Amino acid sequence: MKREYSVIKVGIVGLGNIGKKRLSALKKIKKYKIVISFIIDKNEINNKKLRHIPFFTDFNKIKNTDADLIILSTPTKITEKILKKFSGKFNFLVEKPISNNILLLKKFIRESNKHNKILKVGYNLRFDRGLNNLKNKIKLVGEIYFVKITYANGTALTNTNKVGSVLDMATHSINLLEWLLNSSNLILKSNFEQKNEFLNKKKTDNGFIILRNKNTIINIHHSFCNWKNHFNLEISGSKGYLICNSLTKWGNQEIILGKRKYPSGKPHEKKKILKKNYS
Repeated sequence: MKREYSVIKVGIVGLGNIGKKRLSALKKIKKYKIVISFIIDKNEINNKKLRHIPFFTDFNKIKNTDADLIILSTPTKITEKILKKFSGKFNFLVEKPISNNILLLKKFIRESNKHNKILKVGYNLRFDRGLNNLKNKIKLVGEIYFVKITYANGTALTNTNKVGSVLDMATHSINLLEWLLNSSNLILKSNFEQKNEFLNKKKTDNGFIILRNKNTIINIHHSFCNWKNHFNLEISGSKGYLICNSLTKWGNQEIILGKRKYPSGKPHEKKKILKKNYS
């Protein structure tokens, strides 16, 4: 029997920048009564604003909780350690990319499915209001010829998730493109990577990936070396194009629909500006 929740008990592991965003989002939910049953973070244990919430510093304390859902906003290596102990025992919402070990990832999925537990990864772009607006218009561009996407920032010397820009940035773009194109069959054609500064050149911090989806060619740029956060998506087809400039978490976002002029000439464009982040 499906359980009906009147109160949902949520635990948060990791209260850095992303963890605080998750906590803020939980407070805005109106449909259910959300109770934060615990937070695990050694750096925020003296936070006076959160005195009413039980704080732990050891993630092993999870086993003694009755949380309905646990949010892991932790670096990948710590996430792996937690899921090795608790996957299949609790419902988890996890920051990407969960793991860079495909066998370990399959094990976590298998254990969660076996015990009917949730294991979801936080790829937020598909919940962005502007990108949803773009997805609703995608048929207007006709047959899609090519897609270009850049999702990059300037964190080569400060990124704390030690997996590199492929798993940290490119996976967002791939997940978004699978959603936009309604396809999980993106075929890798070429891959170019650099190791410039990140972790003393131990991990990739810039690169380009070329994929194909049927007749559509896709170019993905992922980077920690842009020095300024940058998001740009362009979808070009037989009847026109769609462009998304920026994300609302960084400021104003622009969605452009361009209708092709035959046989050539300046296209007719419609623009939409979004200012509030709902993702």
